[in-house]
Amino acid sequence: MWVIFDNLSAMILGGTLLLMMITLQQRMVEINLEQTTNYIVKKQANDLVSWMEEELLRIGENVDFTNEVPFSNPVNDNSTGVTRLFEFFRDSIDANGQTIRIYFRYQLIPDGYRIIQKDSIPVYRLKREVKIGDNGSWVEDGGSPALISYFRVDMLDKNAQPLTDPVSQADQVQNTRVRVTLVTPFETSRSQVLQRVYYGSTLLIPRDRNGASGTTSP
Repeated sequence: MWVIFDNLSAMILGGTLLLMMITLQQRMVEINLEQTTNYIVKKQANDLVSWMEEELLRIGENVDFTNEVPFSNPVNDNSTGVTRLFEFFRDSIDANGQTIRIYFRYQLIPDGYRIIQKDSIPVYRLKREVKIGDNGSWVEDGGSPALISYFRVDMLDKNAQPLTDPVSQADQVQNTRVRVTLVTPFETSRSQVLQRVYYGSTLLIPRDRNGASGTTSP
């Protein structure tokens, strides 16, 4: 009889240890998954804001602001608050002194929904297009993965207040403010770490023929 009880106790103990090991292994898989998603979204955010900052800092470079406005009004979605479309340009001067106009267009493309902490939120892909010269064609050249949950561009005055009609108020425009939120590509049911990455920066627009520019702290 004691042998039966000993064997039963051993089986219970062994089963408990096996269950603990399975639970621990599952949790380790989830931790590794969380670390991977964190790395992915941080890298994607860093890559996105790096080229975007570089281009936005050069809005109107080598353009005479007294004769031209080197940007269009951001097209915003009133229901979601995101910027659907933003266009701008700058002039590049080659070795022969010829001026080449380069146009840029950021377009926010809906790409379904993601479940974040039991909430369904829309996600977007940012499409970047470039056009060389007035008679050129728009060509897609880069962008972002479909991880954006919020994207907003505002043109600010000297008091850092958004202008309602930047093109007609071009003489008041001092900075471009861009805000982006990216979500993780996937998550686990027990994810307790990173869910979103937020980015915001205010970028000074160059106002002279030499393209001098600067940036303020985010």
